[in-house]
Amino acid sequence: MAVKKITKKAAKKKHPVKKSPPKLRKITFDDLAAIFAETDARIAKSREETEALMAKSREETDKALREAVNKLSDENRKTSVLVRELTQNMGGLNNSFGYLVELVVVPKLRTAMNAAGGHTFSVEKVLVDKEFSVIIDGEKKPIGEIDMFLFSDTEAMVAEIKAQLQEHHVEKQLNRLQKLRNHEEKADIVGKKLFGAVVGVYIDPRAKALALENGLYVVEIREEEEKLNIEKPETCRTW
Repeated sequence: MAVKKITKKAAKKKHPVKKSPPKLRKITFDDLAAIFAETDARIAKSREETEALMAKSREETDKALREAVNKLSDENRKTSVLVRELTQNMGGLNNSFGYLVELVVVPKLRTAMNAAGGHTFSVEKVLVDKEFSVIIDGEKKPIGEIDMFLFSDTEAMVAEIKAQLQEHHVEKQLNRLQKLRNHEEKADIVGKKLFGAVVGVYIDPRAKALALENGLYVVEIREEEEKLNIEKPETCRTW
C-alpha cells in the first residue's frame, strides 16, 4: 500500500502557525497627565462658553424687563390721566344731574304726574331724599331710600331718579315698594294707594319695558327742554 506524501505547503495550510497578540502600549504618568490636562481644558472652554451664553441671556432678559417696565409705567401714566379726566367728567355729570333733579324733576314731577295720571298729590306733601328704617330684633334695618315721595290724602307715589336707568334699578324699585307696603305704618301710607315711578335722563329700553310691564310710570328727563316726558303704563299697579 502506497503512502501519501504530505508536502510542507499542505502541512502549513493544514496546521497554521499561531501569531502572537500585538503588544499593548504602556501608558505612562505623563500620558495620563496630558489626558487630564486636555479634559480640563475642554471643560474650562465649555464652562466659558456656557457662562458667556448665560450672560448674554441675562443681558437680553434684563433689557426686555426694562422695556416692559418702561412700557408699563407709560401705560400707568396714561391710565392715570384717563382716570383723572373721567373723574372730572363724572363730577361734571353729577353736577349737571343734580341741577336737573333740583330744577326740573323736583318742581315739575308732582304737577306733571297729576296731569298724566289724574292724581291729586299735594304741594305740601313732597319729600326728597327720605330714608325709612325699622327696628327688627333690636337692630335698625333700612326698608327704603326714596329719592322723591309724593302724598295726598288717599295716594302716595315713590319715584326713583337715575341719570342712567337700568333694569336692576327697576327691580330694586319694585322691591322697595313692596317693603314700604309691608311697613306701611312707618312709611305713613296706611289706607293710601301706593304708586311707583322711575325717572331717568338715559333710559335703557329694556328697563323701560320692564317698568311699564310691572305697572310703573316711566319719566324721561328732557334735558335740553328742561321738561318731563311721562309714559303711563296700560295698567297702573298699586301696592
